Amino acid sequence: MKETSEIGLEHFLDLSGDYGAKALAPIQEHFPELAQYILGVAYGDIFQTKSISPEWREVCLISSLITMGQYEQLGVHYAMALKVGMTVDDIKGILLHLVPAIGEPKVISAFNVLLATLKDLQKA
Repeated sequence: MKETSEIGLEHFLDLSGDYGAKALAPIQEHFPELAQYILGVAYGDIFQTKSISPEWREVCLISSLITMGQYEQLGVHYAMALKVGMTVDDIKGILLHLVPAIGEPKVISAFNVLLATLKDLQKA
């Protein structure tokens, strides 16, 4: 039987592909305990539940990351959102609806990450 971290890694890579693998590699190399936690708890356990749809999960995560100003992980979640069936317009809709709550600067930063992510995904 597979460990939750193995299940989580498969789930993470299925959703994020090469884009996510590149983002995860330095964490796995330099801080393997953190990688195991992320993959085991988040992707191997919590994100395996059916409590909300994969699309809603990404809406929650994208919104939360932007609200906290945590832009480094956004690219991976943009890639995952697209993988689970969301469109670029859906993601732009999330960004637009965050403007009144958190302001233009954070949303502009998040939009710039979206543009960079789309460019990287087109290269792949």
